[in-house]
Amino acid sequence: MAQVKKTTTTKTAATKVATLQNTGTPISYAQIWAFVNTHAAGNLHNVQVVPLPNVKLNNAQPVPLGYTGKVGGVRATIQNWLLNGVKGNNSLFAILNAAKPLGHSTKSPICLQAMLNGGYTPSSPVYGTGYVKLVVQPQAKATA
Repeated sequence: MAQVKKTTTTKTAATKVATLQNTGTPISYAQIWAFVNTHAAGNLHNVQVVPLPNVKLNNAQPVPLGYTGKVGGVRATIQNWLLNGVKGNNSLFAILNAAKPLGHSTKSPICLQAMLNGGYTPSSPVYGTGYVKLVVQPQAKATA
């Protein structure tokens, strides 16, 4: 079975930026961590969660999943952090750290995976449509 490449590298002026986003096949927890370890030196601070253009950030339900439960519930809260950051910080570290007390696993982040894959289960009508991508932030090189 052919694996669809999910990690892309975009060249800008002098930088290469690694991203992880859904390209039609589900992204697993192992793939999330392989991306973080390979492209961000295992540092969650170096990975930003970026909403895709199909997200309606100004709507009460910016994506068509995870908002059907209790208003202000766990999934809605975590998804809002994934889309908007925690107090403006959209690093994967800040989001997963804030979500941990709500029962969201850092090692198996179901809400992140759902936002990457377009649903919590393959039976979701929008499964396969990602709503966020992970982007490694280039780190400034230390100067002597």
